[in-house]
Amino acid sequence: MSNIKDMDKKRSGIKEIAKLAGVSIATVSRTLNGNKNVNPELSAKVLEIAESLGYQPSLAARYMRSNKAGLLGIVVPDLSLTYFSNIVNGAVDKAREYDQMVVVGTVEGKTGIEIQYLKKLSGYMLDGLIHCPVGADTLPSHADLRKIPMVFAGRRHVIQGFSHINTDDENAGYLAARYLIKLGRTKIGYFAGFWESPPFSDYDQLISAIDSPLSGSFSSLDRLKGYRRALSESGHEMEGDKMVCCGFDAESGYHAAGELIGRLNEIDALMVPNCIVARGVFRFLQEQGLKVPADISIISMDDNMGMGELLEVPVTAIVHDMYSVGVQAVEILNRRIQGESAGDKTIAVKLQIRQSTTQKP
Repeated sequence: MSNIKDMDKKRSGIKEIAKLAGVSIATVSRTLNGNKNVNPELSAKVLEIAESLGYQPSLAARYMRSNKAGLLGIVVPDLSLTYFSNIVNGAVDKAREYDQMVVVGTVEGKTGIEIQYLKKLSGYMLDGLIHCPVGADTLPSHADLRKIPMVFAGRRHVIQGFSHINTDDENAGYLAARYLIKLGRTKIGYFAGFWESPPFSDYDQLISAIDSPLSGSFSSLDRLKGYRRALSESGHEMEGDKMVCCGFDAESGYHAAGELIGRLNEIDALMVPNCIVARGVFRFLQEQGLKVPADISIISMDDNMGMGELLEVPVTAIVHDMYSVGVQAVEILNRRIQGESAGDKTIAVKLQIRQSTTQKP
């Protein structure tokens, strides 16, 4: 019933606009639907009257009048992780201040889905796009998407010429490793998190990659760079056999812990990608009779909105302000939409100490 009333209200609104503008109902309808074949002067008159009456024209009409639809896109690997959902929350809240709406897409952490989604977005009337890529550059080179103002969020450097907004992942790795070393723990296992199979054949290549341009596309590599700096300052070197690749879920953490501990190297601490991975690591260590933090101390590289405090052993974690990343991404994106220059921005991180880390006996 309400739909019928809405339709009647819409028809009466169009009739009134047509009467005041001195044009046909068909002309008003075409104008409000963004048809560019309408005479520009008539179109401007119709839109002005529609606005004065409080009539809401379509996005197409808005785009035809100002070349802006008030629509932003944001693409993230996985909304179930607060790391990305907080970026979206910040972006949506800030976009509202600009009278903009946000279209959100999640790609299940898969490059193939990401590429297809980005191709589809090229057909939308987007004013700008915030992209949190799965890995390195996956933008379709032939798509119109590259012409849209864009900001990369959560990554330091993906494509030259675009703005990037991220948290300080290198310092995150440095703070975590330096604190563990301060506790007397220098045999630190490092879990390198990737959405898909990492683009490295072995751990020597993984170590080499942190000094390559590729490092800015993966937070794990920037964190590894900070880990290396902390070790170097204390007179230690990175060792490939103390590294393991994993995903971002608990099951992946469980199996990665098994792989690393199964090498029978002495390990007294672990740096893991997030608190969800830490949960799987805890389960494996418990099954093996290893105690956290006495035998092995653990630091999560992401606090997941305080989730670390809720684990069986509250986990020491790096806190990333991803909400601010979303806010700043919209700020920078709107500067680019207006044709202004906009560079990169890095937001500081901090260490939250809890019970999963302790002085080595």
